[in-house]
Amino acid sequence: MKRYGVVVIGCGYMGALHLDAISRQERVRLIGVADWNRDRVSLVASQYGAECWGTDYRALIERDDVDLVIIATYPSSHLEIAKDCLAAGKHILCEKPMAGNERETQEFMKLARGAKTKVLIGHILRHNTTYQAVMKMIREGAIGFPLVIRLSQLKPSKNWASHLSLLRDVSPIVDCGVHYIDVMRWATGADVVSVNGIGQRLYEEVPPYTYNYGLMTLRLSDGSIGYFETGWGKGLPTDNRKEFIGPAGRIRIIYKNDRPLGVQHLGNLVEVEDYRKGTVRQINMDFSVKPTGAQLDYFLSMVENNLPAIPAMEDAYRAMEIALLADRAIHEGITLPCAK
Repeated sequence: MKRYGVVVIGCGYMGALHLDAISRQERVRLIGVADWNRDRVSLVASQYGAECWGTDYRALIERDDVDLVIIATYPSSHLEIAKDCLAAGKHILCEKPMAGNERETQEFMKLARGAKTKVLIGHILRHNTTYQAVMKMIREGAIGFPLVIRLSQLKPSKNWASHLSLLRDVSPIVDCGVHYIDVMRWATGADVVSVNGIGQRLYEEVPPYTYNYGLMTLRLSDGSIGYFETGWGKGLPTDNRKEFIGPAGRIRIIYKNDRPLGVQHLGNLVEVEDYRKGTVRQINMDFSVKPTGAQLDYFLSMVENNLPAIPAMEDAYRAMEIALLADRAIHEGITLPCAK
């Protein structure tokens, strides 16, 4: 069994989730970790047993025993790091969103299309078994079409300094919205035709060019509509609505951590209401394996078996394209068409 050498660049929240997945995967060997914060990266290297660490990722990715690189830094650095990794002949798993702005996103996509190695964008919901099961039900007509899709991801900031730092780089609509734009397109099999939204800068510390609360609404080509509400802040509640409503029924996902303590061991809950039969089913979905682990497994299969990316690079790019349009619509207070 080949063990793939891996380097993780970025030791923040998502970097830690990737490192957890690596620690449980026998087919990979953690060569190194990199982060601009020396104290943090040395601590993480010790915690996860990395063979080496540094504040400059370039020295690590040039090693011959490194096969895979996971990029878990802020979006504005993704393009430069990806260029260096692909030039070094490494396969890359890059966190979403793929870049920091429209120009960099286009350049990243061009780079990925010409790559001789594998490139995967970290849309972990595509590798989440709960979402996979729900998407299958929807696409098979369980609740009919068109859909009303109601999605939210609000977070109270336990570490406001960290969220504030991310806000300087990207808005929450772009950072989180790419996931849920992809989910809407996945559920319907349709494309987004127009987008608008609203945003609010709630605190003086938030840079004047962005907002920490946002809501976007989308119309899709099959007649479906959806919204995504997101935000980070000291006074915001936790809100994780994931609901799909059709003419024949409704499907709701309740995350494991949002369930009562006594039943959290049962995993995520999928509630399926069938208006035609007058029934409500509750399905417990095992969540013992986190999506980052399933995503890593698939990334290895891409490398070993020459499989395509999931989602396809074109789908990841389209989600980012629409998220950037939503961000622009919020700033300009207009509705924007999303024609390809």
